[in-house]
Amino acid sequence: MQIVDRYLKSLKSCLPAAQADDIINELSENISSQIDDQEGDLGRTLTEPEVEAILKQHGHPLVVASRYRQEQRSVSFGRQVIGPALFPFYLRVLKFNLGLTGVIVFVFAALFASGQPIGTFPQVFFYQLSIQFAIVTLIFWLMDQHFTKFPDRWDPRKPYGMRSPAMTLPEDSARLPRAKPISQLIGLAVGLIWLRAVQHSQFLIFGPAAAFLSLSPAWSRFYVPIVALILLGMIHAGINAIRPDWVRFHWLMSIATRIGELMLCYFLIRAGSLVVSVNASGPVDYPRVAQIVNQISHYPIWFSAVLSIVRLAKDLRQLILGAARSVPIGHAEQKS
Repeated sequence: MQIVDRYLKSLKSCLPAAQADDIINELSENISSQIDDQEGDLGRTLTEPEVEAILKQHGHPLVVASRYRQEQRSVSFGRQVIGPALFPFYLRVLKFNLGLTGVIVFVFAALFASGQPIGTFPQVFFYQLSIQFAIVTLIFWLMDQHFTKFPDRWDPRKPYGMRSPAMTLPEDSARLPRAKPISQLIGLAVGLIWLRAVQHSQFLIFGPAAAFLSLSPAWSRFYVPIVALILLGMIHAGINAIRPDWVRFHWLMSIATRIGELMLCYFLIRAGSLVVSVNASGPVDYPRVAQIVNQISHYPIWFSAVLSIVRLAKDLRQLILGAARSVPIGHAEQKS
């Protein structure tokens, strides 16, 4: 039945790739056995609502998938805050946001290399981590509370809607797990809030060094393109969360994002000085400090460019393979 197939496909996208086929085969047999038993007792074919009731007994795909993970990890502060079902996606968002904190690490590494005292670096570093950890944890806690309070608010009968051949793969192919784009949406939203805050308080990047360092005027030209890339990513994630069957759309948007990232890296490198000294006099040669920061800041930009090229190649490969045959997206994503 289509309703069972949709349920199993959603579940498979949340399972570890190495175990997915075996687990799905086992669950498929169990569900088929339950349906056959009830049909034998009733002497007729089950209706779709009756099949739905059987699927709801098994549970939401995220909850069922969490039972098969070897490590049942969660977040607790006295009591459980984020359960095992959402924990893998919570961890993924935290890792994403560590990239923002990595910018601060590079800046302070440059200050250390210039001989500038950075005694308050640990406080600033943990301040950044604390803000990001608190925002992400709060969002996932609200999601977990809703998930726990309304465990049956999901509809296995709900179709994906009209299929677009230009955006979707064949019906029998796997779909994007909804939890992944939701995690990306949260992470990008936190990044956008942080970027907006940096515009008003550069202490969030430089810490105490904001007294003598500032972002150069060149950054004003890059603010809009950076925000545009973040918004593009949020639109991409939002559409994938609503239409997980739009697999080709996912790869096309990923390719567009990678190209945008490469263009941004190119113009950042061409911009020259990204940091300037706002205090030319003092016991320390502040212009020299700014020069060292600019030299070191190019390394993460080059690294980002190389990473974008690698990801662009993988996205193009997946798009080409997807055009030729059905590609299990969950497997392809994990291998990437």
